[in-house]
Amino acid sequence: MSKLLAGYRVVESSMLLNGASTGMMLVDLGAEVVKIESPFLGDYIRLPETMQAHRQTNKGRRSLALDLRKDQGREILERLIASADVFVTNAVADRNRKLGLAYDQLKAIKPDIVYCQNTGFGATGPYAELPTHGQMMDSLAGALPVSLDADGFTRPNPRYLRRTGSMASGAEGTVAGAIYAAFHIASGLAHRAKTGEGCYIDVSSAEAVVATAWIAAAGQLNNPDRMGWWQDEANHRPVARYQSYQTRDGKFVLFCPEEKKFWEPFCDLVGRPDLKPQTRGVDLRREVQAIFHQRDRSAWLELAVEHRLPIGPIHETASEVRGDPQIAARGIFQEAGGSTFIGQPALVDGVRETPAATVPELGEHTAEVLAELGVTSAQIARFAAEEVTSARAHLSDHISNAIYSEPTEA
Repeated sequence: MSKLLAGYRVVESSMLLNGASTGMMLVDLGAEVVKIESPFLGDYIRLPETMQAHRQTNKGRRSLALDLRKDQGREILERLIASADVFVTNAVADRNRKLGLAYDQLKAIKPDIVYCQNTGFGATGPYAELPTHGQMMDSLAGALPVSLDADGFTRPNPRYLRRTGSMASGAEGTVAGAIYAAFHIASGLAHRAKTGEGCYIDVSSAEAVVATAWIAAAGQLNNPDRMGWWQDEANHRPVARYQSYQTRDGKFVLFCPEEKKFWEPFCDLVGRPDLKPQTRGVDLRREVQAIFHQRDRSAWLELAVEHRLPIGPIHETASEVRGDPQIAARGIFQEAGGSTFIGQPALVDGVRETPAATVPELGEHTAEVLAELGVTSAQIARFAAEEVTSARAHLSDHISNAIYSEPTEA
């Protein structure tokens, strides 16, 4: 685990992916994350059908089961917040206020708290109260365009399936939102170190999708009359020097020698100096495809590495990506406890630390955290007996019943 945020305590109160993914980013950067969960429901991402998402996003943190509807629960919360640096939530709009978790309420306890509310659409605006799930964030940001087929069902609109140049190039909402939330939290901590002041951070994961599609958004809004080759199939066909090609073994590469310094050496290496003057056209594309059919993909990649040519593999599945020698050499995929975990896409001082892999049971660290806050053993036992902290038996059945019979907030 990275040590960049070591020594910082984060308190997280969230359900599903917006909050959990934010906490995951901070755990991977070395922060201690204590997740407050209801003793009677918990984060229902723990259900079997979403267990792998739970294992990935909730790894490495500690779980504190706490009933915030009770006076004793709120007293424990105040002690915990007083010891914290950051608070993370994904409750929509001002829904946290009734639990004493609104920004001004926590600021009264910890004046320099860095408070981050990461929701689907943001905490202000006409949609602020709407509960959201992941693809709703993508659709608001223009990343999921659809059309109605002849059978009467909607389908992804094939006109916008190309990632580059369309709003569909934006990252998935719960991931993009968590990245921007963690970035702003780290910036908030840096700001606090300089000024002594905390801050309130309101992240819209839908806006994060827009932000990750900034190339498309800026191009469409500022130069709408110019259509790039990536936006129109008919215009795309003549492009030969920024194109995908099949290799002899049936695999694919992306070949991008737009500059002469790449294109002309390539032509010499493959014995086709006659192609140097050409820049585009269907005939050139056919010629280049014929050239790529002469070698396996591994041979083309060896040539690319040796001569510094812009040729890269095209993968489709996670297994293919994991097996790529470049990806494997850097170690973003980590195996632990029978599961594959995905780490952060950065090395710190040349090292990728092993990501946290332990996944807490609901309330697993309750007694431990309470003891750190100065709660006595007798009080801990009493809180459990009074169901201030204890988890209900047969939790998975209770979660299922709650999800499908009661309204919930995503």
